[in-house]
Amino acid sequence: MQVEIESIAFGGSGVAREEGKVIFVKGGVPRDVLDVRIIKDRGSYAEAVIESVITPSPERAEPVCEVFGICGGCQLQNMGYEAQTREKEHMLKDALVRTGGFTDPPVEPIFPSGSEYSYRTRVRLAAWYYSGRWHVGYNIGGTRRKVGITSCPISDGPVNSAIGRLSAVLSLFDRPEFPLEFVQVSSDGAAAYITLVARSGRQPGALGALARHLARFPETEKVSIRGRSEAEFEFGLSGMKFLANPSVFTQSNPGVNEAIVRMALEWAGPMDGLSVLDLYSGIGSFSLPLAKAASKVVSVEINRFSSALARKNAWVNGLANISFITAPSGEAVNELLEKGETFDVVVLDPPREGAKEILEGIASLATRKIIYVSCDPETLARDLKRLNELGWSPRRVKPFDMFPQTYHVESVALLSRLSGGD
Repeated sequence: MQVEIESIAFGGSGVAREEGKVIFVKGGVPRDVLDVRIIKDRGSYAEAVIESVITPSPERAEPVCEVFGICGGCQLQNMGYEAQTREKEHMLKDALVRTGGFTDPPVEPIFPSGSEYSYRTRVRLAAWYYSGRWHVGYNIGGTRRKVGITSCPISDGPVNSAIGRLSAVLSLFDRPEFPLEFVQVSSDGAAAYITLVARSGRQPGALGALARHLARFPETEKVSIRGRSEAEFEFGLSGMKFLANPSVFTQSNPGVNEAIVRMALEWAGPMDGLSVLDLYSGIGSFSLPLAKAASKVVSVEINRFSSALARKNAWVNGLANISFITAPSGEAVNELLEKGETFDVVVLDPPREGAKEILEGIASLATRKIIYVSCDPETLARDLKRLNELGWSPRRVKPFDMFPQTYHVESVALLSRLSGGD
């Protein structure tokens, strides 16, 4: 079957149409003319693979990664960067129209990444024993299979150096019973910080020999074991100092993260005298810059390790007008509602599944603005639709390219009351 690719769907597949039926083609690039084979017919749509490229798109690019198409971590390396950002804008608009029901969503031009490659400062590497040796690499999305790597083009220099050394060292271990499950690697831009994670039910101390061996090399000398004291690293954000470790969540593209925090602060302002609730707050990436300008900030985070670091970061930056709740966001929202609390601004940065269960509470707690930071256009669209039903309208939506070479797109939405508050 011959088709022409029209656009890219969220997930990374090319979108074509044949007699009105949508066909998702893995590896397709807009303006490609392809001979494809249907592998799954889902009724209303079909999935296909490329048999041959009849006319390649002028937007095609040569992938730089040797495991592109196998790994699954990057879906768009075969597409030029300008086309990638255009398609991500389209993905967001499409979700807001199709899922959110907004006829003319206020989507602004995407903020591009300063680097198309070598930007990622945080990775999680699977570790496994196969064919007489240990390997490190990535899980292939949607499967139990894995692919070994010795480098990753989207990762920064220190992370890549650590990946290469980890691969070389682990290949020398010949004990299949070794209890290593995965490795977390983070970078502060100058050095890599590595956390070894033991399999569930196994003692972390069993990884001591590997940690000592890795510590001999400059690329992996900052190594620790989860369950023991984990090494912290420092990074700057919004003119403030933050401490983190490889096990807690931090955004992996520093330049884009800085732009998102700056945008959230701009949309929340002017901040003088305002009270702010920050949900899913992590180590305080939004809470602390907000507290620097606002009157009061309440920071809510379920992960006790992230919450502990947020408290430490507040102390390091001399902030006394911020309080912390270590609990699920739903539990904290209910507690605040019971106390009759309200906030001028509510900021939320939920995981991929969104914030469906707490939207009613958020709509009641906020009085002036809601700022929703999202990593998934579909759940963002769903949640904005519900908030709109609850009296909150999206006034601005800004996409950010946090993850070049992948289909992922980060977004920030500003909502205000339908009655006209700003």
